[in-house]
Amino acid sequence: MSTRALAILALLLTMILWGSAAVFLRTLALSLSPENSLALRNAIFIPINIAGLALFGTWRIRREHWRPFLIAGLVGMGGYSWFVNAGFALVPAGLGTIINMAQPIMIALLAWAILHEKPSPWIWLGVGVAITGAVVLFWDDITAAVPLRGVIFLLISCAGWAVYAIYAKPLLQSYDTFTVTAVTILIAAPMLIAAASEPLPVLAARLSLRQWLEILYLVVPCGILGVMMWNYGAKHLSSAATGSFLYLIPVIAVICGALMLDEPITVNILMGGALILAGVAAAQFGPAMQRMLFVTVPK
Repeated sequence: MSTRALAILALLLTMILWGSAAVFLRTLALSLSPENSLALRNAIFIPINIAGLALFGTWRIRREHWRPFLIAGLVGMGGYSWFVNAGFALVPAGLGTIINMAQPIMIALLAWAILHEKPSPWIWLGVGVAITGAVVLFWDDITAAVPLRGVIFLLISCAGWAVYAIYAKPLLQSYDTFTVTAVTILIAAPMLIAAASEPLPVLAARLSLRQWLEILYLVVPCGILGVMMWNYGAKHLSSAATGSFLYLIPVIAVICGALMLDEPITVNILMGGALILAGVAAAQFGPAMQRMLFVTVPK
């Protein structure tokens, strides 16, 4: 497979993990509180990432790279993690997903301003079609009254992940994906652990087996592996093209809800999902399809 194909596959697998994680993020945030759920997950992140950096010998960071690492870790990883959990504790999952549709737009605009990556017309077409699909998908939630604070929290989380995507991308030219993932998580972890409202041993002692399994799923496949695959895709694709994959998360979340929670599949869900898939396809494969359709055949 080509590098581009591997990057697309890595991002597709990441969206499957992150889409399926939506169910567990919400259940843990409601049963433990957002800050306590985050604190427990990050307490597990620390030994895993330290052990990995020591094993691979990639823990040395050059002095000139500490500033982007700190911004990506504190503002990006830390800011996104705290605000997205707090936001989803206040806002219905459907509407929260719509608000998160601002992420790819923020990534594209920041990439344009900071990395000088000008999005192609196909990217903007794909974004527009995907947003339309998300609106159709969650129309019932959009028309419901929601707390303004939750909406603000989710918008801040979108900005946080956009900052992560932009500041982590140049680092991927100098470090492997695990190192960038591990170091940014380790930078954010102490801040997120300190936000817990109860001591971690007390929280851990009252967890059920199911809650432990949910936390471990969010830590290893969704957290470490998911961010590693995201960083791999971001290394080999433009920031705007990478961000467009985030539109797949609501489609996957709805499918997981139907399979795991027996939630009904409605006409709106089918129409919205089809539009989102079309938007992502346009953003990723539009230029290639255009070349295939309008290629000049030699006489």
